[in-house]
Amino acid sequence: MARTRVRIRVQEALYIPAFFQKDSAVPSGYSRPATPQPVERALRQEAGFGCAKCGHPYLEYHHIVPFSEEAHFRPQDMIALCGNCHPAVAKWQRDRQYELKAKPKNIQNGKFLGALEFDKRDLIFKVGGSWYDETPVILQFFNKPIIACTIADGQALVSLELLDQMGRTLIKVVENQVSFRVDDLWDFEYAHNIAIARYGRRDVALRLDFRAAEAVIEGKIWLGNTQIVLGKEETTLPNANVLRGGRISQCGVGVQIGDPNQNPWRI
Repeated sequence: MARTRVRIRVQEALYIPAFFQKDSAVPSGYSRPATPQPVERALRQEAGFGCAKCGHPYLEYHHIVPFSEEAHFRPQDMIALCGNCHPAVAKWQRDRQYELKAKPKNIQNGKFLGALEFDKRDLIFKVGGSWYDETPVILQFFNKPIIACTIADGQALVSLELLDQMGRTLIKVVENQVSFRVDDLWDFEYAHNIAIARYGRRDVALRLDFRAAEAVIEGKIWLGNTQIVLGKEETTLPNANVLRGGRISQCGVGVQIGDPNQNPWRI
């Protein structure tokens, strides 16, 4: 069953310094405040978590009504764009910008496609509180790899599937290429070396954090009728088993659940 995407309503009366009034000049040396997080999230949701023009996930938040003209963070007068498309779209007439805002690429296609961009040259990952070193399949369900990694051209590539209770794929990553249906997630936030998918407010579905040397993968994965929780400090496995602080090195498969000779969906 498709998950209904929840849209949040952001109050228009956000705090703006008193000297930022319509038709007033921006004081010399003053930096524009950062876009409030609820506004960024509303714009991501509206655009299907990617650039409204091309779908790329690395986003900036453009003012259709320029901030220099009117100090505001109104989502209805802003749009999510990537760094490549932002300069060009900013030069369009406003009516054309609003047309793009109304029909963003990912919403029109019903899906998100993007690439994880990071620089990692080894296969050392901290997954659910335990370390996996040179272990190409970190988690496998019967004969199906759920989290796997490899090296190609000197760079680490990650593959994984986030499943629901029916075995349906919610998020798929194939060698750093991410895809999902935009209606299956409440939010998908992407920045350099980090990606966070959420089912709802404070409900993280998947977190990939490669900002430090220790690459971290956390999340919640349904395997059959059991949910595997890859927490910050521990992994919760079927039958209340817990894996905490382990180190698995140079194994073909780190954690095996079920018979590796069987297909889980044909049992």
